[in-house]
Amino acid sequence: MELFAMEYVLRVAEYGNFSHAAQACHVGQPALSQQIAKLEREPGVPLFTRGSRGASLTQAGTQFVQRAREILALSRTLKEEMHAFAHTEKGTLTVGAITSLECVSFSAMLSSFIRNHPLIRLDLREGGTYDLCRSLEERSLDIAFVNRPLHSCPSSLVFRHLGEDTYMAVLRRDHPLAAQDRIRLADLQNDSFLFQHPSQVASELLLQACRQAGFDPKIVCRCASPSAAFSLVQGGLGIAFLPSEETKKNEAEDVICLPLEEPVKS
Repeated sequence: MELFAMEYVLRVAEYGNFSHAAQACHVGQPALSQQIAKLEREPGVPLFTRGSRGASLTQAGTQFVQRAREILALSRTLKEEMHAFAHTEKGTLTVGAITSLECVSFSAMLSSFIRNHPLIRLDLREGGTYDLCRSLEERSLDIAFVNRPLHSCPSSLVFRHLGEDTYMAVLRRDHPLAAQDRIRLADLQNDSFLFQHPSQVASELLLQACRQAGFDPKIVCRCASPSAAFSLVQGGLGIAFLPSEETKKNEAEDVICLPLEEPVKS
């Protein structure tokens, strides 16, 4: 998905009219319509209902607009953060990132930066929030995209809020609670769990949520990779908690992802 095409969708949603949106984007209406049609073909769902009175968002379109705004905000922030390096003709920028960022087109944003600064080489390092924060303090990273730490927030670092996501329970379809619309954490207290590593803020958030629900989770495996956790759930090892955007990326027939009664956000 191209960032400019996402911008086209936002403008049509704003104006409710393809022609007015094209004028606002300074492109011809046919070009704008073609790009939006291309976007709709990728997931196979319409984003707009077209009519004589204009265009209105479908349910899928409403969800798309919400996520597109987050992605474009991240893209703009990345450009702003990198602006200090704009005068540099060549060199290496060392960037840290938590693994779950890939589900919001983080790689597309980095590619955009490289296109604008072709002589700068990126050194991308993945890890947990606390490991990345230590690397920032040690100056082995220039910038990092992380979850805000729950504790021990280094005073030497500056944090800027870019967005948030909600965790979903990931379980096999043969689980006794799989038929429910949403899950109470307390109902899972006798299950086994796949948790993120302690260096990841998600592990703290989820442990805190389980304790607030009245139990200490039985953690049978620690796993940093969301895709690996998904595979382990498929294999019957236990239940995982993953960001909602990550669950959409890793859908499988024998696995179901359900929202929690007590939302856990990061």
